[in-house]
Amino acid sequence: MTDVNRLPVLVSLQHLSFQFAHGETLLEDLNLSIDHTSTGIVGRNGCGKSILAQLIAGVLRPSSGTLKAYASVAYVPQALAIQAGTTVADVTGTAPVLAALARMTQGQGQSDDLELIDERWGLAERLRTALDAAGLHGLDFNAAADRLSGGQLARVAVIGALLAAPQLLVLDEPTNHLDSAGREWLLQALHDWRGGLVVVSHDRQLLDSLGRIIELSPLGARVYGGNYQAYRKQRDTEQHAAVSAWEHARLERSRERRRLQNDHDSLQRSAARSRKHAETANVDRFTKARWKGAATQIVSTLRSAHQACKNELDAQVRHAYERVAQQTPTLLALPDSAVPNGRQVVALVEARLPWVDQPAITFSLAGPVRVAVRGPNGCGKSTLLKLLAAQWQPVSGECSVPVPCAYIDQHLALLDDQRSIIEQLNLLDTPLAEADVRARLALLQLDAVRVTRPTGQLSGGERLKAAMAVALWRQVPAQLLLLDEPTNHLDLESVLAFEQALKGFNGAIVAVSHDAAFLQAIEPTHYLTWRNEGWRLEGV
Repeated sequence: MTDVNRLPVLVSLQHLSFQFAHGETLLEDLNLSIDHTSTGIVGRNGCGKSILAQLIAGVLRPSSGTLKAYASVAYVPQALAIQAGTTVADVTGTAPVLAALARMTQGQGQSDDLELIDERWGLAERLRTALDAAGLHGLDFNAAADRLSGGQLARVAVIGALLAAPQLLVLDEPTNHLDSAGREWLLQALHDWRGGLVVVSHDRQLLDSLGRIIELSPLGARVYGGNYQAYRKQRDTEQHAAVSAWEHARLERSRERRRLQNDHDSLQRSAARSRKHAETANVDRFTKARWKGAATQIVSTLRSAHQACKNELDAQVRHAYERVAQQTPTLLALPDSAVPNGRQVVALVEARLPWVDQPAITFSLAGPVRVAVRGPNGCGKSTLLKLLAAQWQPVSGECSVPVPCAYIDQHLALLDDQRSIIEQLNLLDTPLAEADVRARLALLQLDAVRVTRPTGQLSGGERLKAAMAVALWRQVPAQLLLLDEPTNHLDLESVLAFEQALKGFNGAIVAVSHDAAFLQAIEPTHYLTWRNEGWRLEGV
């Protein structure tokens, strides 16, 4: 077995800090070493996971400290900006070499083509093999990248990084938008990868395949050996110990305060007796004054010492509390949207989806059902949800949703990026008082600054929380939630809290997700699955 302590360092971070141009410090005094141990980066939204990945990849430079890279790095960001005219070959970074190979094949080689090709004479075949292995059969190298689905584009980008054969591969949320087949391909590709690997992810299956977890928090970066399950077990143990230490510190503070108060009261009584004795003693008035002053000084000195002791006790409690991870659920207080048993929520009769060539769909749902929608990229899952949300109409047949519904799509089109959450809720005549809205938003980890910011300026996870608030706290509460990949932009803690909140939702849910753990957590009553012969609804 390889001794991980002796693995060569690929990237070293020493006392590294990162500060934005407007002055906000996101990462401070980080000390990390990245070697060939596959590593996952986890933490709350906004804690700097993507920034750390970009620093490791050399895309960003630290504000202070040192970052030394001893390896070639390939980086795949969470969101790819694709310009018009960009091809599949461009995304994979192989376009120049493929063009040189084509010129050589046609006998039109240029002077620098041999140097450009180097040893990559079989690149076209390798790219074709990689695309086929990823389920992208028949995808032309010159196909327009902006026509690809999110899952297809993600696979193409990872293939390009793998073909570059770097010594370190850095991926930011690579499973976002991947279907189950795409996830299986990615897990196998990373299993076969022999270089260093750093992954920012909230995907529990992917994190379980890694050998180390780095957790970012306000306390800094903590490194945990083992996969995600080992990390959770160790973290839960640490959390239990931290809570115990906090409770012990509070108890000790309470006991010490009582002791200090008793000492103070006893000394006050002694000082009062001393002053009374000074008044009645047969001594001159100057001596009486000195006795009284001495008694007062003793009390004052003790009071200062007691206050210093109390301050120290308070500091110990605060320090212990800082070690306690916040237990406040991230998503709470969903409105009362009960759907009675037998109440119809969805009915499709020979409905044909727009934009896809499929058999007609017929099924109905009633009561507080929970439907997990499964199928490969491109089969029409999002189209089906838009049909249920009445954003699109069926080509033929009927689609009826007789209850109020809220649709949260992958792009969060529900939000007005120019307005704050508070403004949007007011425009939707929320029945909640503003103080109540702010209190609920605080439970979503959206503080007073964020709730007044245009939602377009919020992070991906914060925008999803804002969209849930806008959808659920309007004047007419939703009785049916239509969720399209809702966990794509949430951190792990928020995903877990979101799952817990949905368990308390007493309406109906139709959820599209490639996150098997999320679908299992919402406890589906039905599965709506795409097969070659069409959609099929099955009870659990």
